[in-house]
Amino acid sequence: MLFTTSLIAVLTIGMTPAQTVDTDSITTTSDLTVRVISIPKSVKACQTFVATFSVTNLGPDPASHLFIAVMIPDPFGVISLRGAPESLAVGETVKFSAVIKVVAFVPGEPREAWVGINAMSDPYPDISIDANQENNPAFRDIRIVSKRRMTCP
Repeated sequence: MLFTTSLIAVLTIGMTPAQTVDTDSITTTSDLTVRVISIPKSVKACQTFVATFSVTNLGPDPASHLFIAVMIPDPFGVISLRGAPESLAVGETVKFSAVIKVVAFVPGEPREAWVGINAMSDPYPDISIDANQENNPAFRDIRIVSKRRMTCP
């Protein structure tokens, strides 16, 4: 009988109380879509150029804590990102730009390159889910046309 009482006591102590629901944490859903508006078709070594993009929130909820990532290959460097939104209301579109420089062109490497952008809503501190992540990135090809040059000043 002593063993049964001890076993029941151990099982009772090991049980945890029921979880409470945090009413401040709400899951939202937004669908961000990104478009390339303009990127030059070609650039020269050491040239600085502007790439223009737009991001739209298709909803159904507002998108907050946006993270915009410029995606570029080695010959390019990002100087600045101008006008990128931190949040978007449902249906809102924001146009923004990235200032990019051709920082190096190595002889013998391909002259074909690309510039891209990716937008996402940070899921924290709010719980935000992008319903269609396939339309978050956008890319465009760009050609480096210039004399051979290893690095730029």
